Amino acid sequence: MEIKLGEKIKELRKRDGRKQEDLANALGVTAQAVSRWESGGGCPDVSMIPAIANYFHITIDALFGYNNDRDTKIADYVKKCNKLLLNNDMTECIQLMKKGLEEFPSEPQLQMGLAQALHSKGIGEAEKPNSYLEEAAALYEELLEKNNSIIRSLVDTYALMGEYDRAEKKALEQPGVDMSREVLLASISNGKKEAQYRGEAVLSLLHEFRFAVDSAIARNEELANSKEGIEIALAVRHLYEIIFGGKGYGKFHSDLCMHDLCCLKIAVDIKSYDEALAFFDSAYEHYTKFSELKNPDCFAEEHYDAPLLSAVGKNSIPIIVCKAEYLENALSYFPEEVKTRIMNNPKYAGLFEK
Repeated sequence: MEIKLGEKIKELRKRDGRKQEDLANALGVTAQAVSRWESGGGCPDVSMIPAIANYFHITIDALFGYNNDRDTKIADYVKKCNKLLLNNDMTECIQLMKKGLEEFPSEPQLQMGLAQALHSKGIGEAEKPNSYLEEAAALYEELLEKNNSIIRSLVDTYALMGEYDRAEKKALEQPGVDMSREVLLASISNGKKEAQYRGEAVLSLLHEFRFAVDSAIARNEELANSKEGIEIALAVRHLYEIIFGGKGYGKFHSDLCMHDLCCLKIAVDIKSYDEALAFFDSAYEHYTKFSELKNPDCFAEEHYDAPLLSAVGKNSIPIIVCKAEYLENALSYFPEEVKTRIMNNPKYAGLFEK
């Protein structure tokens, strides 16, 4: 037990970014004593055990390696956080995650939840400097040392802050798409997970392709104001329909909702209002289907019937969540008379009651 306790103290100290001297000063012992505990050369006096557990904000059971209580509490925080994020309750989510981090300092799952809430909150704030984005960036930087997948959120945050050089520098440090995890896993032939990895690569690349095309169209003045832009976007949507077999999109209903809103904006700009209304209707349908999956456990048993994707189960492909606000914001593109028609349509009553 002595060796395990020393190892646990070392693990917790490093988790919280503390030095041996920090712990020693808090307990009123020497740094050499802490060093001996961690190396297995001795153990703290039993009277110190409660103080050590309190220092690391854990229970005595957790200090001795019984983590069930700690893990259960963290899982509860994460579940509540996910629900608040999905419901766009960013202020409450920030408060909840800060409370969680007071109890479990430097816990990555709670840091990630706080960073996401700060990021979302910061997008809607006009203040400069933007304190929400600055705090989110600091958290993403810390998390990046533990999880490289955070890079996209960090780059996006820097860009929102106007720190374009820092965003570009971070992006250029990353490997190209041909060296991505999904592509490399899909290249493993004859493995027992070959079909799964190939399907996941298709989904990941399709998601990123859609995002890249929509962004490129929106930022190209010629395409963003022409029928050609819509035709390109529709070609991408058709690719989704073929790959998914026209049904069973799962969480990718979010992709299609955002894609339809991109098409809607172009249709309004070229004054093709009937076409724009059709895109609004399609976006609403995908938004509704995605909203039905709001339970945080909803993607636990993902499955797709399409041949390319039949081996894919639960996957961690990041999805831009479609929100009611995005559809409501799309109304501002329309002339007042068309906007009124939409708002008076009983089909969309649930949207405007939110």
